Amino acid sequence: MRSKLSLIHENAHLNTFHPNQLNWPKVSGTEELDFVSMMAFGETRHHEKAIAYLTKEFAQLAEIERHVSAVMAIVMAELQADGHPLAEGFELHNALSNFAAEELNHANMFYRYVRLLSGRDFRYPDNLFTERVGLYEGSDSPLVKLAALCCSAYIGESVITVFEHRTQAYDPERKFFLSQMLYAHGLDEARHIKTDHYVFDYVIPSLSVQETRRMRQILDATETLNTELAGRFERFTKAQFGIDYTEGNLGHSTQLLLTRMFRQKVFGGSEIHKVDEVLNEADRELIQAFAHAQVVHP
Repeated sequence: MRSKLSLIHENAHLNTFHPNQLNWPKVSGTEELDFVSMMAFGETRHHEKAIAYLTKEFAQLAEIERHVSAVMAIVMAELQADGHPLAEGFELHNALSNFAAEELNHANMFYRYVRLLSGRDFRYPDNLFTERVGLYEGSDSPLVKLAALCCSAYIGESVITVFEHRTQAYDPERKFFLSQMLYAHGLDEARHIKTDHYVFDYVIPSLSVQETRRMRQILDATETLNTELAGRFERFTKAQFGIDYTEGNLGHSTQLLLTRMFRQKVFGGSEIHKVDEVLNEADRELIQAFAHAQVVHP
């Protein structure tokens, strides 16, 4: 089983981009902003609202990515005292090390993009970081913590993957910087999704009934805090920009719909599911219409 993790991450040093490797523009020009507006609103004439929307989303994503990285570090440290067979050898530690490092790079990339796109040093101090990390600082098994974290992260990873499909469909040559950044992000994210699936297939089934119940408790608490964080970022962004970027925003409404859908289908029942295995025809039609893709994770 551990060899599966090695296969997932064997080319992690090749199929990746550090943020410094991207060709960062000095400003976002008119054509870039037309594309950003198209991705959010389906039209090119909503520059200001699209800037506010993506500023909010990528600033919030940077917070989520930092949290994942921090919790991964906790899990890796606590695995040193864990005798579970999945923790033997180097494979799990290597996979989580790559995962955590890449998440921190993503946070750095999104933090920089927010400042490029908005032209301001956009930051929100009441980010609930202490509370979100605190959920994972108790005496629970590190594998319980890992399972809860991966279940929660999987939802956001799946949603942004749909948006990556959308940019690929509208900009297959990656002419625009937003497409280039999401492509770079997606190279790492593909490994993260496979790592999540490994956790679904091997870690979660190895948990006891009590551990599974505790995993659900941590997961639910994480989702509650992440939902609160999203609301805080939305209110803060609207106040900062002085506009309601959600009105008429196809990207925003689709994002909310996908988030609710994925949460319900992935862990709304008694078992944890991979998202593509539980989508029905109507779900696939929605994704096809928005992102011109048949599946979330190819």
